[in-house]
Amino acid sequence: MAPFKIIRDRTSWLLQVSYVTVNLFFKTKMQNHAAAVAYYSLLSVVPLMLLMVYLLETYLSGYSELREAFGNLVEAAHLDFLNQNLEQKVGTVSGLLNLTGGLGILLLLWSSKGLMKSIQSAFAVIFADSKRRGFIVSSLISLLAIPFIFLLMGMSVVGDYLVDHFNYASLNIPVLGDLLKLSFRLTGLLTPFFGIWFIIFLLYFQIPLLRPGAASTLLNSFFCTLSLYALEAVLTYVVKIDKYVSLYGSLGDIVFVLLWVYLGCLIFFMWAEFLYVAGKIDVIALEKIFLNSEDRSRLEYRIEHFLFNRSSRIFEKYGQNCNKGEMIIRQNDDTGAIYYLYSGQVGLYRENHGKEIRMGGLRAGEIFGEMAYLLGERRTATVIAESDCFLFIMSPETLEALMVYSAKLSRRIIESLCQRIAKMNRGILASGFASETYRHPVYNADAGTV
Repeated sequence: MAPFKIIRDRTSWLLQVSYVTVNLFFKTKMQNHAAAVAYYSLLSVVPLMLLMVYLLETYLSGYSELREAFGNLVEAAHLDFLNQNLEQKVGTVSGLLNLTGGLGILLLLWSSKGLMKSIQSAFAVIFADSKRRGFIVSSLISLLAIPFIFLLMGMSVVGDYLVDHFNYASLNIPVLGDLLKLSFRLTGLLTPFFGIWFIIFLLYFQIPLLRPGAASTLLNSFFCTLSLYALEAVLTYVVKIDKYVSLYGSLGDIVFVLLWVYLGCLIFFMWAEFLYVAGKIDVIALEKIFLNSEDRSRLEYRIEHFLFNRSSRIFEKYGQNCNKGEMIIRQNDDTGAIYYLYSGQVGLYRENHGKEIRMGGLRAGEIFGEMAYLLGERRTATVIAESDCFLFIMSPETLEALMVYSAKLSRRIIESLCQRIAKMNRGILASGFASETYRHPVYNADAGTV
């Protein structure tokens, strides 16, 4: 049963995270942020490629093979409008950059800074409990990214160049020559992959002030990179770029690049959302169960009821069955657990001159035990199951995370506490029952003190 349970829990976890990710992605309108990032990405890539062309002409003008390898890199990036008539373009770009001085570099710095700001704005929405990095930090990240990207492009170009132009016969060992050729080819192919992986990892890990886990960020970045390569393969297969080029000329390449970059940004932010949700899925699942059908359409209710209210993973991790007559909390105990009554009924009792006096009752949909933690006191009452019950048991850390994540849940806890304290001040401790508006309502204003 253990392997089956692991597969079941992993599948449940993946379905929950995927559903919440897609839901949040469209609710926060990430497609608008993706459009902004795509715009600045294109403004960054084109000057970078043009600067590479300029460097090839200025310092490596005698190496036509390197220029050819760079042309292959441009073609692989689908920037073919930079690759057409490369011999003429090199001279044109070189003359332009000589005339404008550092304008090309300034354009690159400006566009990379705008790119960083766009990503930060999107991440401030995705990682809702985070803030933007300061101006100095974001500027340093932008400046350090440029030489790193140049290094990656150079390694890829050199790898492609050495595959066909290295003198393997001089090694006198055929096997060694084959291995070296394979290593050069892998350098040209894998350097862009690992470079993109590393850049995505840095963005996911460094931009949010509250950093996600390094291992999960590394894994998420890997899958994001794979998704980008899969997107590139699908677009190449589905979109016949040659027809666009023959019809629109270089404009066809530009349209294709715009489409590719925009969809790539959508994937980038989708995986960023996935990373955030994966780290908070238990808190999100508990909130879905506690609030149940509030503010949800019938379709959303059915999907979320299936994914969360029938989740064995969440129920086994946080849930506990209690038999009728079982004591859940003892008065004056110094414990901090908080309870959500999912089904059944419990009674609240206080000791008075050696006798247990029933002070009230709670039914399904109510939270109890939170006052002892929030007010820093011992338990003020004994809680006994008056029927077979199912409870969710939360640690103080889980309750804090729930209150940070869900403003609605926090508001209800505050309202419940205020109303309980008001009743205590009036000397009224009445039995309260959950509203029947929802199947599993969260609180009852007339609940007794625990």
